[in-house]
Amino acid sequence: MMKKRILTVETSRYEKLPAWLMIILACLMVEAFFFGGTFLGGIALGILMVPFMLMDMGGVGGVMAIFTALHLQLGIFLFPALANFAWVKWFEKRPISSLGFFKKNWFLEIVKGWGVGMLIFSLAFLLSYLFGGLELHSVDFSAGTTLYVLSTIPFWFIQGGTEELLTRGWLLPVINKRSNLAIAIAVSSSLFGIMHLANAHVTFLSILSIILSGVFMALYMLKTDNLWGVAGLHGAWNFAQGNIYGLAVSGSSTGLSFFRFGAKPDAADWISGGAFGTEGSLFASLVLLAGILYLAWQLKKEKQVS
Repeated sequence: MMKKRILTVETSRYEKLPAWLMIILACLMVEAFFFGGTFLGGIALGILMVPFMLMDMGGVGGVMAIFTALHLQLGIFLFPALANFAWVKWFEKRPISSLGFFKKNWFLEIVKGWGVGMLIFSLAFLLSYLFGGLELHSVDFSAGTTLYVLSTIPFWFIQGGTEELLTRGWLLPVINKRSNLAIAIAVSSSLFGIMHLANAHVTFLSILSIILSGVFMALYMLKTDNLWGVAGLHGAWNFAQGNIYGLAVSGSSTGLSFFRFGAKPDAADWISGGAFGTEGSLFASLVLLAGILYLAWQLKKEKQVS
């Protein structure tokens, strides 16, 4: 058995349930955390915006100059994270740090994960571009665009970090405790893909890519043995795709970007990713598969040494 801090779940709350039932309920809990949290978060943010909407002296404009629709959409992800924290703290009665938020080198782990995320997405993007799937439409390094792009970084970290918290930091170890690691990775990654089925312009390749990204990020989390790094990796993947290269992120536009690339009109979707973005291309799946094989090899070597 792999010995990792991230896999330690010190709670007895689920031991009386049959393993199969516990796995189903855990997956439903992730859905509840995510959709319930985002719904309540939307209501809370709406209430907070009311005073500014009632002002008649530029209050709304002043707020919206700083927080755009993208910032609000990503910021809402904080609420599912808080719901999960409350569940772990008060129901499971274990520290929030046990989810993978270990203190040692936490900032360095985020930076390293961010670099890995930028790298692997850039590789998928480059392959799609070289094979004729993408074309450059514009370049914009103006002060306003630069400020906007940089301001999205912490919000992408919140969004990516929340999805990692729910599917990898909480769900994977809980399932692993009652089954085994292969099932835990498969279930958490598959659920991650299922949660994107309602996205715009979804395709078979895009869901395959998202499931593979779930496996890749699960292995990266196990390799680094913390949640900080994979949260940075996830955030950087989306940030690079949307606000560096100007592509859709899982079918959605993300506003201003340094570069604005788009699918060539005559390019097949399996090359360009189509309207879903580069992560919907075959090249994204291939890059992720290569990353999975590398991390699996690294973990196998690590296990043999120990």
